[in-house]
Amino acid sequence: MKWLKRLPMLVVMVLALCLTSVPAYAHEVPDASRRGTISVTMAYDGTRVPGGSVTLYRVGDVVSDDGNYIFTLTSECAASGVSLDDLESPEAAQALADWAVSHGLSGVTVPVGDDGVATFTDVALGLYVMVQHDPATGYYAIDPFLIGMPLTEDGSYVYDIDASPKLELEKKPTPPPTEEENPETGEAELPIVPLLVGGVVVCVAGALLIRRKGDSTDK
Repeated sequence: MKWLKRLPMLVVMVLALCLTSVPAYAHEVPDASRRGTISVTMAYDGTRVPGGSVTLYRVGDVVSDDGNYIFTLTSECAASGVSLDDLESPEAAQALADWAVSHGLSGVTVPVGDDGVATFTDVALGLYVMVQHDPATGYYAIDPFLIGMPLTEDGSYVYDIDASPKLELEKKPTPPPTEEENPETGEAELPIVPLLVGGVVVCVAGALLIRRKGDSTDK
């Protein structure tokens, strides 16, 4: 039968159609050999704030989870029990910052330059917590925050990261005193200076008058 002779060709064609119908997904993989940078800009009310320093502690590793790349706690931080489900959680950042300090984790400290920027270079892949032990004069230390290397933006990995934490003054400056009108109390202000001058004049005139009377009596 002719159709039997054509059967192998039909099978090949069906397999080809099946293969072409399967979509291919290209999933970007983080470059484990690549190093990145993290720049921290200190500013208050739009003005750069120099001085002090910031410290970076590594608290997480990058791992593959069914084709997705996520962060997990390092062996040094695993016992902390901190959840990494929300990397923007201030509670998680504070807990890992406290853990890093209390357990003597080694961190990298960079001073804040005159331009108000501290830059960490040669940063390996992983999850980090940013802590400030030495704030600028007149300012509170920034709240700890988590930052991953790399970050993902629009489906791509970013290895050069910028961060701008919030700064708070230790004490808000008091405005300079301004001249204010005396509040009205219902009574007119007394002309103190003219009264004093008038009193002195009256006293002098009285003394002169008494002296003249004494002179006339002697005569």
